Amino acid sequence: MSIQNDVEKLYRSDLEKQRQKQKKKKKKRLLGILLTVIIIAALILIMQYLGLGLGGGKGEGSGDGKDASASSNDTSVTTTTTAAPKEFYDIRVSGSTYIIDNNITDISAIRSTLKLMKENVIVCIVDDNATKNAMDELKKALDEENMEYTETTLDDSALDNSVADITSEAAR
Repeated sequence: MSIQNDVEKLYRSDLEKQRQKQKKKKKKRLLGILLTVIIIAALILIMQYLGLGLGGGKGEGSGDGKDASASSNDTSVTTTTTAAPKEFYDIRVSGSTYIIDNNITDISAIRSTLKLMKENVIVCIVDDNATKNAMDELKKALDEENMEYTETTLDDSALDNSVADITSEAAR
């Protein structure tokens, strides 16, 4: 019987060693998978930080950093995620005069133009030392036509007419 007991002990010890080896293999496999997932996540984060990757970015980082209304007084078109692209129409108010596309105009001409505009137009008001009455009259005309607008104030010290202060308002 002692031989039988010795054989059983050897058999049990072999089984125990095999179980321990299997546990070690499972732990190594789990650690390998976990390490792979961590490396992939780190690579994705680094790629997003550097602006590389899957193309799901916000498009930040391109351009010269100027506001569209300050770099040009022409009408510009910008697409957004909505169904219809928004169009921007610039009106510069200098003193008590209204300037559109480098042409001086009056409030009645602006009112008739606003009546012809579509719903997807946003008016960009550029305040170039405008009088309060001129700004109020323009805003009133925009409100009457339910036009959305933004207001930009130019800084006197800027030689290149860059934008100093931007505030947005929705006229609705």
